[in-house]
Amino acid sequence: MLFNSIPFVLSFIIFCLFYFNLKHKFQNISLFLYGLYFYSVWNWKMSILILFSIFVNYALAIKLDSIESLPRKHLLRTGIVFNLLILGIFKYTLFVFGIFEDLIKTFESDFRIWKPEILLPVGVSFYTFHNISYIVEVYKKNIPVCKSFLDFAIYDLFFPLLLAGPIERPGSLIPQIQNVRLIERKKIFDGITLFCFGIFLKASIADPLAKYVDFYLSGFSELPGGILWFVAPGFAFQVYADFFGYSLCAIGLSEIIGFRLMNNFKRPFFSTNPAEFWTRWHISLSSWLRDYVYIPLGGNRKGFLSQNLNIMIVWLLGGLWHGATYGYLVWGFYLGLCIVLYRMMKRWFNIPDIASRYSPIFSIVVSFLGSLFTFFSFSFGLLLFRVSGPEELVAIKNNLLGLIQFQSYYLYPLLFAVPIFCFDIWQEHLKADRPSFINYLTFWQIGILSAVLFLLFSVISPFEKQEFFYFQF
Repeated sequence: MLFNSIPFVLSFIIFCLFYFNLKHKFQNISLFLYGLYFYSVWNWKMSILILFSIFVNYALAIKLDSIESLPRKHLLRTGIVFNLLILGIFKYTLFVFGIFEDLIKTFESDFRIWKPEILLPVGVSFYTFHNISYIVEVYKKNIPVCKSFLDFAIYDLFFPLLLAGPIERPGSLIPQIQNVRLIERKKIFDGITLFCFGIFLKASIADPLAKYVDFYLSGFSELPGGILWFVAPGFAFQVYADFFGYSLCAIGLSEIIGFRLMNNFKRPFFSTNPAEFWTRWHISLSSWLRDYVYIPLGGNRKGFLSQNLNIMIVWLLGGLWHGATYGYLVWGFYLGLCIVLYRMMKRWFNIPDIASRYSPIFSIVVSFLGSLFTFFSFSFGLLLFRVSGPEELVAIKNNLLGLIQFQSYYLYPLLFAVPIFCFDIWQEHLKADRPSFINYLTFWQIGILSAVLFLLFSVISPFEKQEFFYFQF
């Protein structure tokens, strides 16, 4: 079920009418049932898989908490392997078959291998990471084990973040499930405004840009010269509006029913370097990879070379987490390489410190150029999502290095960037830690803004129901 659909909105309103009038215990029962219904609408068979995953992780954590001896480490490994197996079987089996087929094709061009039909469960990448972090935190005794099966089931089936995150930490979400929640009018109104703005970003910015991007990226060989300099930023704005919009919807829905989720984006296009970018973009994923992959690998404790090697490993895994294709693997390598190259330049040339020694204007110019470079390096990296072979990489390179045959319609993406840039500039000016309207605007200002956004929505939205971009992961 999609947030940007009438059936969801109607079902959520009905859910809230009951939820607001129930005591805590029955609120939790309704959360579990609605979360299961929300997921089952997509494919009821896959709800069996997530329930099986919930039961196994719940039982493993209970057992892990009850013993103190060496088997604890074996149980931890069992829990991690179990969750990675679910992810591997459903997401990477076909990729492994494809690699094997491609290897044989180098010797026998007509070779074909049988491949099983495997349906990728929506949200599997998110709830497996959810469960791994829970098992690890229980093992480390950073959080108490959740002894209520119902409460733990809600942790995995919490519908606002079930399909595309954010990857909320158990130490934050589970206590909110266990404790009585305060339903306030202010939070309900704030949640509604965030949800509506999220839908606006999705329907009025991401979806029209998706049509523009898909039109040009359907084939790389016959593109007008230099157009990827404009399509790539359009792709970046599309993905940002889509995923940021989903995150705002998730935060808003949670606020309405008394929960508080982490902020998943913090004005990422204002980042001045690739390392900073990943502290502002998809914060829940980058922080998860830092805490559960990068630090266990050794982090920055074993010298500069080892630290950069760990970064490359983390982002190769991050690329594969996004998708099981060569394009995503190359994208992960590219992201890691951007961060490593920046760290090397910072270590050898110390550009930020050099800039600060001169006038403030020079420092601002350096920061602006850094933001511009970071934005375009990220934008060009997104093109790798659409790459299926080496010939397309060559076509991208030739288009970017070729003569630009400029046409006015190339600037189409810039029109859709205006609303989201205005919002980010406003939030950056306020130094806001998390997006909000009600904390910074009066009731009448919100009313005027809503009218303007509704007008834009009516004029430019394609009015075609499309899935959120990150549902594919």
